[in-house]
Amino acid sequence: MSLEEFLDRLEKDGKAKRRLAEMIVSDYDVRIALINAVLRDVATRQDILELRNEISSVQNELKSYVNQRIEEVNNRIEDLSVNMNKRIDDVNKRIDDVNSRIIDLNSLVRASLIAIVVTLATTILVPLLLKFFA
Repeated sequence: MSLEEFLDRLEKDGKAKRRLAEMIVSDYDVRIALINAVLRDVATRQDILELRNEISSVQNELKSYVNQRIEEVNNRIEDLSVNMNKRIDDVNKRIDDVNSRIIDLNSLVRASLIAIVVTLATTILVPLLLKFFA
């Protein structure tokens, strides 16, 4: 029987596998060798604590970075808001200036219309009054 056939049979027979495992672990040197081989892949409490600390540190750095970026964005928004309010105030001042000019122009047009009406009235009435009183 070849080694391959032996391992295939051993794999299928649960009782034989348990017996082989008991024989292996009953030998002190083999057991120590197995434990040392397994321990290389096992994380210790210290490893886990170090990993937790590293994750916590990275998490704090990330929070700090995100908070800093949010603060920068808020500052930029505030600057834009102030700039926009200044521009709106400038536009409002220009509108007030235009309104003032329109009021002045309206007054000038009224005065001109009154002058035109008076001129027309005097132009028409003076000859009529001269004919009437002459």
